[in-house]
Amino acid sequence: MRSTIRNGIVLIRTITVLLAGLLSLSPFQLQAQMLIVGSPEEDSLRMAQLSVSDKPLVSMAVRPIELRPAVISWKKVQISALPITLITQYNSHHPFGWNDGAMIPAKGVQTFVRAGAYVRFGIMEVQLAPEWVYAANNRYDTSVNWGSNAGGVYNKVFPGQSAAGIRLGAVSVGVSTQNLWWGPGMRSSLLMSNNAPGFLHAYIRSNRPSKTPIGNFEWQLIGSRLEGDSTRPYENMNFKLATESYPATWRYQSAFVISYQPKWIPGLFVGMTRSLQRYQKDIGLGGNNFLKKYVPVLTKAFQKKNEQNDDAENTDQLASFFFRWVMPKSGWEFYGEWGYNDYKQNLRDYVMDATHSAAYIIGAMKKIIIGSNSIIVGFESHKKSESPSTLLRSAGNWYIHGGDNGYTNKNQIIGAGTGLGADVQTFRTKFIKTETNSWIMLQFDRIQQNPNSYKTPWTDYVLQIKSYSRKNKISVSPSISFINSRNYSWETQNSLISYFIKLEASVNIK
Repeated sequence: MRSTIRNGIVLIRTITVLLAGLLSLSPFQLQAQMLIVGSPEEDSLRMAQLSVSDKPLVSMAVRPIELRPAVISWKKVQISALPITLITQYNSHHPFGWNDGAMIPAKGVQTFVRAGAYVRFGIMEVQLAPEWVYAANNRYDTSVNWGSNAGGVYNKVFPGQSAAGIRLGAVSVGVSTQNLWWGPGMRSSLLMSNNAPGFLHAYIRSNRPSKTPIGNFEWQLIGSRLEGDSTRPYENMNFKLATESYPATWRYQSAFVISYQPKWIPGLFVGMTRSLQRYQKDIGLGGNNFLKKYVPVLTKAFQKKNEQNDDAENTDQLASFFFRWVMPKSGWEFYGEWGYNDYKQNLRDYVMDATHSAAYIIGAMKKIIIGSNSIIVGFESHKKSESPSTLLRSAGNWYIHGGDNGYTNKNQIIGAGTGLGADVQTFRTKFIKTETNSWIMLQFDRIQQNPNSYKTPWTDYVLQIKSYSRKNKISVSPSISFINSRNYSWETQNSLISYFIKLEASVNIK
């Protein structure tokens, strides 16, 4: 334990010394370029769009978001230190929480550290932002249906929010391990979120909204490597251990997102996300040409003509359609996402059995200005449980479909991290004090854990109190959640109250 903490301190100290040395070089110009998914700055940008009279410039559905660069210095070099981020959290009874990146679902104390820098030289750019996670991973109460005390102490360093690429005008090409967030959701996203550790991927993407005569477009196209961890339980298998079909291989994912803002309707964004994955051994089953082998997501719009061949290719897919409508003059925002985890045979199938294999997210926010301060109230609901049509045509729960271990990286769900087939309703009220750059939020969650698979319903009622304040270069965000679990692990009369404490701190060393 002591040696682990000492290694973490050494890592932080080394990165800090390197950054201080780089930033002391006078020819370089400082300029932050990209907002890390889930950061307070990203949240502030979204909240600001609710009251800015001009139309929003970004959809918030294609993230990470890149800031417009300042004028490059005469040597065309930019360096910016990323904030040092420290997170400590504690679960009193069982694993709880999501959207925490490289951190794992675990009981007890867990610590996360990230630091790094962004460097740009001409059209080339590099961001190094490694992440270190230590979790005590204590034993907790499990059942036949849920939970696994596997793995013991967890101690790992990830490449984190790192990337290297080339900027070609409004388009960037490169490789990255950054977390992605696709879709308009605040609490959850169907296909991409920061719930799991970032995964290695090659990308081609817009680095700013592309203006056209009919409106603006934002997009990303990726080919990625998704990995398992034989020592850890699977989030989408009720935290049970599992043996992969090809235990020695990884899965290849081809995916894209596109968002369109019509020029005739200010504040409206509509878009689509799509993902196909195969085990590494099956990459060539779809065909030998480059598109069918490495970018199959662009070649399959509906079910293929030969259904047996589709099964033989061992291809699993997810797709969603989304919208976001921001109305700055009234302070309202409405958004939604509707997704499928199975191929549709044709347009008739979409119309006649729309809920088959479907999941959705829907939400709204309202900003109320009170002098120089404001209040934001919001609601979000998402559904991933099986629909009634499963009685006639089984689709399985979201993130498990076909012959693989689901839509995961390092055994954590890449999309909505609330659990296998969970339905969630969230209500929040945030009080923002502009003068002190601080806020406090009250949030209530109702989480129905996989409601259609067990006779005994397991429902969590969660009350969270969270605050944020910033002074000079230091920001602090503590939170505490009280969790009332009714019929924990789907066991009758097994109800309990637990709590989840989290402290996030960030130091900007520019």
